[in-house]
Order: sequence, then structure tokens, then C-alpha cells
Amino acid sequence: PYVVVDNGRLKWLQDAYTVSDALPYSQRIGDSGINYIRNSVKIAIDAYDGNPVFYVADPQDPIVQTYQRIFPTLFRPMDSMPPSLRRHVRYPEDFFIIQAGVYGTYHMKDPEVFYNKEDLWSFPKESQRAQNTTMQPYYTIMRLPGEAREEFILMLPMVPNKRDNMIAWMAARCDGADYGHLFQYAFSKDRLFYGPYQIQARINQNPEISRQISLWHQTGS
Repeated sequence: PYVVVDNGRLKWLQDAYTVSDALPYSQRIGDSGINYIRNSVKIAIDAYDGNPVFYVADPQDPIVQTYQRIFPTLFRPMDSMPPSLRRHVRYPEDFFIIQAGVYGTYHMKDPEVFYNKEDLWSFPKESQRAQNTTMQPYYTIMRLPGEAREEFILMLPMVPNKRDNMIAWMAARCDGADYGHLFQYAFSKDRLFYGPYQIQARINQNPEISRQISLWHQTGS
């Protein structure tokens, strides 16, 4: 959850999911055991009185449709969310991680390439406090190619499996009518594009930057 200011009041916004492990012919995701997930509900909770309001963000989801029949007064349509609150809604990071992970395999359209897993994509690694970790999606404001103005997006670089160069980046749009639009920009395989880990290495190899970082890592004034 994250807190926002809506008409002078603090509101917590929370993404809610419907999940299942029983969807026929659907691949299970990691250790979770689920093979179906939808970000079907957005919850707004007043930080002062704790009053929650449940907005249905995915009315086509059959599970949330069932919940609506069980609790007919609990849910409201997403269209009824005030515009002042709607502009704070953002695409959920957890949901995007699952989708990007699946897309790393299913972006392959050639059956032979897919069967042999010849073009697997994965999440890049990055170095934090001298330890390598898997990079997570992050929110940023940028102007997408071909667009006239900047917008708020959730994005994640992608690298070929077990390699560090960047092969693509994925993003989810968050603003207005474009909310939920997922897309990817794939790079040419004929050129080398540095990935996040390689860029970090180049930064650390710069003598001036390395000297300053070493100084800042020391304790004291």
C-alpha cells in the first residue's frame, strides 16, 4: 500500500488480487502454485477513520464477479472513483513482475526457438552494497518514443538468460486512459547494448567517481 493526498485527506491505496491454482491448461508460477492471477480490485482506505472503499478494476474477472454477487453492497465500479484519487492509481509492481517473468519465455514466436528455449529473457542483476541482487521494476517519469509528453510508468530492463547486456525493456503505463497498457522495446541483436550491471561496472571503474564513493562510504563527518 501507498499513501496519497486526496482533497486534503490522506488515503491509502492497496492493490488486491484474485488468484487460483485450478485454471485448466495454464502454467503454474514459481513456488506459489497459482496459475491464474488478476489485479481485480483497488482499495482506498481513509487514513483518518479507516473507512475502506473497494473499486472493481477488472469487471471481466469471473472470481470478482462471484464476490460481487456474494457481497452486493461491498464493491463499486472503477468509474465511480473520484478523479482526484484516480490519478494516483499506479500499475502494481508485484503483478508486473509475474507478467514480465512469463513474457521472458513467451515472447518467442517461432515454435522451434520456443521449444529449444533459445531466446530466454530474464531480469538483470545489479550490485548493491557489494552484493549482486536481481533488479526489480521501478517507477519513473519519462517521455516514451513517439509521445508528446512525459508520463508515469513502471519499467524493467530485460537481458538474455545468463548474460548482462540489455536485450529489451518492458513497461506498464499508469496515467489516465492508458493505464494498464503493457509494451516492450526490443533492441537489435546486431549491436551490444549495456545492461544495468555493465553500466554500474563502468561507473565504478571511473577513477573520480570511485574516489568519491570510497570517501562517502567512510563514517564520520
